[in-house]
Amino acid sequence: MIAEILSVGTELLMGQVLNTNAQFLSRRLAALGVTVRHQTVVGDNGQRLREACRTALERADVVITTGGLGPTLDDITKRVVAELAGQALVLRPEAEEMVREQLAKRGCPVTEACLAQAMFTPDSLLLDNPNGTAPGAIVPMGGGRVVIHLPGPPEEMKPMFRDQVEPWLQERSGRVLVSRYLRIFGMGEAAVDARLRDLEEGGNPTLSPYCSLGEVQLRATAAADTEAEALALLEPLLAEIRARLGDVVYDVREDEDGGLAVSCVAALRRRGWTVATCESLTGGLIAATLVEVPGASEVVRGGLVTYQSVAKTLLADVPPELIERCDVVSAEVACAMAEGARRKLGVDIAVSATGLAGPGGGTPERPVGTVFLGLSTAGGTRAIPLHLTGNRARIRTLTMKHALNAVRCEAEGRSGAAEEKRLN
Repeated sequence: MIAEILSVGTELLMGQVLNTNAQFLSRRLAALGVTVRHQTVVGDNGQRLREACRTALERADVVITTGGLGPTLDDITKRVVAELAGQALVLRPEAEEMVREQLAKRGCPVTEACLAQAMFTPDSLLLDNPNGTAPGAIVPMGGGRVVIHLPGPPEEMKPMFRDQVEPWLQERSGRVLVSRYLRIFGMGEAAVDARLRDLEEGGNPTLSPYCSLGEVQLRATAAADTEAEALALLEPLLAEIRARLGDVVYDVREDEDGGLAVSCVAALRRRGWTVATCESLTGGLIAATLVEVPGASEVVRGGLVTYQSVAKTLLADVPPELIERCDVVSAEVACAMAEGARRKLGVDIAVSATGLAGPGGGTPERPVGTVFLGLSTAGGTRAIPLHLTGNRARIRTLTMKHALNAVRCEAEGRSGAAEEKRLN
């Protein structure tokens, strides 16, 4: 099965909005064994959209569109595809019910423009949208080809694809595909590839790496006649990956969700610990990332943003003479920040971050990218020095990820940082 992704929206074409939908769909389709050979972005122009869709249908079995399903004049995707199918759009009662239900939940009036979202070709298979007002659809185009309409907002598109489109595609693939996603922190892409390259050359199961800032994710996928057979193929591969990489593999999941914050919250919950943060260069980023995780309120008690030195003293009881003697960017100050946050907020573990994110402020002794984390528990306090590179955003993000990983490892009873300096 060959698929093509057609992302519709002038805001994507002009770079005003990042096209994360195409990335998500490409990964999910690959995990289903569906080949993606082309991705196309087209603006809200009928003629150009018609040309792009016609071309896509000539070279793909499945064309997946995102965007252009809403109630405004520039939402033209369904109309253009219906014209190519030689059919008219009609008001589908089932779709109208979906639209009215979502509008009622939002307290919005039902207008003629809103009901345009319920217009589809008569033979379209409707896709419910519990997260928005625009239903999706699978539209037959003749010759066994289909166009799958998905909404543009990622929070609507992703669950619609996972819950409704994936089962539809899998049913037609004739085989069961099972994937596992392995998340890695603490080993770079090149090192991971060097250790696993021979495994990446396998045919079934397959192993594919994906990289993000500071992390590597692996997708292992097996195809078989049954789920049990596919899992039997996957298990030896997963065991071999763990044996070769060790503790840098911090999570194995059935989906692409998760991340360091999710694993950190889960580890704290298992341990029965509460956590607090004391942040300087990250300005609350560590705490904000933690509380994005559903259920984080069980473990996250709060955080202190102590950006200036005076705030470190006022909020975290860091002695001014310590800052004067050791410098604000130091292991000693990081530990004092963590200890202060743990005492002030009465938590089991506190993490702090102080450092130089740049672009200015660096010295030969403390260049930009010099960062110290502090980690404090009832068993003692230690500092973790980091030597980071890149721009301000990169340094701050990497600091946040290292902090989350340090808390996770501590909650799991592991150090997680070979270069850490203990200050008990």
